[in-house]
Amino acid sequence: GCSVFNVETNEELGKITDVSRTGANDVWHILFNGNEYLIPNVPEFVKEVNIEERYVKISVIKGMFDDED
Repeated sequence: GCSVFNVETNEELGKITDVSRTGANDVWHILFNGNEYLIPNVPEFVKEVNIEERYVKISVIKGMFDDED
């Protein structure tokens, strides 16, 4: 249920709705604009986690939340 924000722009990117445990790393299911996106919980992407305030900040790369190549 944590809100997800872009660490650089502070734009809200949705909410974590589920977590898949893959063995190598957890994968967060993020609901954004009616679509589900899968984001690996790895330091390259996850920059800040605040469970008490229920938010995380991630680094967004091209194509992560859209259909760009």
